[in-house]
Amino acid sequence: MTEKEMVIQMYRDILGGRRARFPKNFFVGDQGKKYLAYITRFLIEEYLGISTKQIPRFVSAKTLWDYRLRPPAQVHGWNFIDMIQNAYPGTFSPLEFKQVSNGYWQGDTGQKRVIEEVLYVIEEKSSIALHEIPQKVNHHFFKQNGLLGILDIFGDSPYLVIQTIYPNQFKPWEFASVPMNFWKSKENVRGAMEWLLFQKMEFSSYQEAIQRLSRKHFTIYRMTGLFQMAFDQRLYKVKQWMEKRIEQSSSCTQENIQSMYYLEG
Repeated sequence: MTEKEMVIQMYRDILGGRRARFPKNFFVGDQGKKYLAYITRFLIEEYLGISTKQIPRFVSAKTLWDYRLRPPAQVHGWNFIDMIQNAYPGTFSPLEFKQVSNGYWQGDTGQKRVIEEVLYVIEEKSSIALHEIPQKVNHHFFKQNGLLGILDIFGDSPYLVIQTIYPNQFKPWEFASVPMNFWKSKENVRGAMEWLLFQKMEFSSYQEAIQRLSRKHFTIYRMTGLFQMAFDQRLYKVKQWMEKRIEQSSSCTQENIQSMYYLEG
């Protein structure tokens, strides 16, 4: 009897009630991981008759735990996805399964998984170009690709997920939704307005912006959230905000001139 046959027979005896448990420390170390792969594949393919391509559809944590595999998994601190990946290395993505274990996306290891999986869906599965991400990576994208668990960890904000994967590549307001309470910050409003007026529309000054900015520009540049949340969709409030910025800039200039005068004196 080969090593594999011996391990599987032992597992058969446990499932049949002829044996109470595996020997102590049986699943410790790399050898134990190999034994776990043997019995996981045996359970799924032979005992339950589930083909490899059916595994994501029909195998869950309950499947493995109901057949006495939770204690061996706990030896390595594994969840059921880890068990599947140990038995079928490189065969499945966690996203193919109906569920992942609690806490799978959390902590340092979880964040690494987030980056790997979302990158895979964006770049490999969906072939989304970098410049298309703010338009295409939205709530529907996460739902369609089974990533709502990831989105929940990041406060339901697609931008915060993308910021983790592509640091400082995008501005929050480039996305269909911004993080909660984002527009309550004066600095965020100012940053978004300056981006719109001076980077996107290339105005030379607030004075020019007051003369040329219209409501349609907020729609064209996908800044309707800013227009609604910060200015109540009132263009005159936008212009009042810009006039205040001009006054503040003028005041700072006067203070600088006075400071230079006193220094020279």
